[in-house]
Amino acid sequence: MLFLGMDVGTGGTRAVVVDAAGKLIAGASCEHEAFKTAHPGWAEQDPEDWWRAARQAIRLALAAVPEPHEPLRPSGSPARCTAR
Repeated sequence: MLFLGMDVGTGGTRAVVVDAAGKLIAGASCEHEAFKTAHPGWAEQDPEDWWRAARQAIRLALAAVPEPHEPLRPSGSPARCTAR
C-alpha cells in the first residue's frame, strides 16, 4: 500500500508518496505566491493558488512513482487556520 501526503507551507506545497513502512517513494513541490500584506499585521494568501500548487505537486509526485505500483491511499491531518 502506498500513501500520499501533502503539506501546504508558507511558500510552497509539497506532495510525497511513501510505502507502509514510511519509506519515501517519490516527492515533488511547487511554489505558490508569498503572503500579501495589505495592512500592517495582515498576512493573506490565495487559496486558489494553494490548490493550483497542490494539483501540480501531486501530478509530479505520482508521475515519479515507479510502475507497477500498489494502490494509493491519501493520508493527512487536519489543516489549522488562525485568524486574529
